Amino acid sequence: MVGDCAHILVVDDDLRLRSLLQRYLQESGFAVSAARDAENARMFLQQYVFDLLIVDVMMPNESGLEFLQKLRQDSNVPAI
Repeated sequence: MVGDCAHILVVDDDLRLRSLLQRYLQESGFAVSAARDAENARMFLQQYVFDLLIVDVMMPNESGLEFLQKLRQDSNVPAI
């Protein structure tokens, strides 16, 4: 957690959608980090503890499902 609010990681290769989600969630009182792909998301996950992940399924190089499958080997953070 960042401060007293839940920390959410948004993972999406579409800059417009990623920014929109980030802004909406921040305006709703959440701390939000945003990653452009699975590799970038892993860097965030090494630095911060997240309460929720919002992951795009269709991303280049590594799909959201592949990313989550690998993540589940080490983490059980909730994901949408």
